Amino acid sequence: MSPLTFARHRHGLLIDGLADRAAPLARSDHFTIWGLMPEQCDADDIVVVHEFCPEQIDNNIGGYVADELLPLLARARLSLSPPANGYACSEQETFERYVGAIVRSIDGNERRAWHRFYDNTLAALHPTSTSRPSNGAADFNASFRAIYAQVAALVGDVKCDCLLDVATCFGFLPLYLATAEGAVAGAAAGAVARRAITGCDLNVALVALAEDYRRTRGIPGVAFVHADILAADVRSGLAGSGGPFDVVTAIHLLEHLTPAETVAAVANLWALTGGRLIVAVPFEDVADPRFGHRQVFDQDRLQALGRLTGGHCQYFEYHGGWLIVDRAGTAGIQQEEQG
Repeated sequence: MSPLTFARHRHGLLIDGLADRAAPLARSDHFTIWGLMPEQCDADDIVVVHEFCPEQIDNNIGGYVADELLPLLARARLSLSPPANGYACSEQETFERYVGAIVRSIDGNERRAWHRFYDNTLAALHPTSTSRPSNGAADFNASFRAIYAQVAALVGDVKCDCLLDVATCFGFLPLYLATAEGAVAGAAAGAVARRAITGCDLNVALVALAEDYRRTRGIPGVAFVHADILAADVRSGLAGSGGPFDVVTAIHLLEHLTPAETVAAVANLWALTGGRLIVAVPFEDVADPRFGHRQVFDQDRLQALGRLTGGHCQYFEYHGGWLIVDRAGTAGIQQEEQG
């Protein structure tokens, strides 16, 4: 069940009732937490109120949840009974539940709320955008604005009639590449080919969200499908989408896998790649459990994975580590190896 979450701009009457009844358990710049039954409630019996207006609902909500709400929840729960054994949510589950709850809280129509989330995020990813979060929260939009522009340039370097984005999550990268944002970002390296772009993900709900947005907004040349990159038959499962693909991207995927799964994933990624494989990972000292990260990477680990493919490997660092692997005969500009 979605956690009980109110938006002040929509739920003012309900929030006023909470304020009249009891003092909040915890408060920060963008969030206030109340207990439903303070005298006996446990850590799941809470109401979270947020201060975001509809124009602020974009991918940066994740930064506010990770950096502001999760610590606030931890402080508030010190005064409450913990959930019974086996029912406590992990940090990743709590993070994901509240991001979704905040998005849904801004509109009585859930589809309209998610479409606003997509509209706002894609606008923030535009190369000319200067949007920033307040109060020092992680700026996911700025990071991915830079990362996606780099992907667009790398795609623009080679012949690309079909592209596969693996672990696409909300599908922002395929949507970015299929619209003016990707074309502008990749202009220096030539136009980004957008004949056929496929995003795949293991999460059926995320695939449905992305496909519904694409269909409603009438964005051509993009499709979202369910696929498991660890499946033995992943290649045949994606054949109907046009594989093998000229370019395959895996942006911030590998850190979510175990080392053994990573080797299998890279083998499948390479099997799907007809020309260029683009892999990007964040650099962390410790895997961040809030985002479901399970391992960390450095240059040596990425380059070792690249050598397993037998392709021509390049490595560089930009908002994390990048591995570019080309098959023999891939036409295009070759970036100088760095690091």
